[in-house]
Amino acid sequence: MRAHSSATMRFLFSLAKRMGLEVSELAALEHLQASGPMTMGELCSRLSMSPGAITALVDRLERRGYVERVPNPSDRRSSLVGATERGVEETFRHLLPYIRELRALEERLPAGEREAVARFLSDAAKIAHRHSAPGA
Repeated sequence: MRAHSSATMRFLFSLAKRMGLEVSELAALEHLQASGPMTMGELCSRLSMSPGAITALVDRLERRGYVERVPNPSDRRSSLVGATERGVEETFRHLLPYIRELRALEERLPAGEREAVARFLSDAAKIAHRHSAPGA
């Protein structure tokens, strides 16, 4: 697990650099693409950043056309930040070779092993999320 975690972090830093982003900007894009639009406060919580830092980060991503602010239908006083089609396409373009290799690796595994690996990764992700929560 440690070797995989280290390799994943190295990959993320490399991916961010290839995209001309900071790792925190790439992390924000990942959260927005995986979970959909969210408030600035939710993004602050996800990335453990201050409101001022999140505002600056979103401003940078917005200037690149990777995210947009839209009115929050649940609260007229706030807005939601969401990934744009351009942001998704640019991320996917850089991730495609990695995704293809992982899919090929997955396809070489027998179905039972794929199911076991999927369960393990799902449970490992839940543990990581629990330990990422404030006060964990």
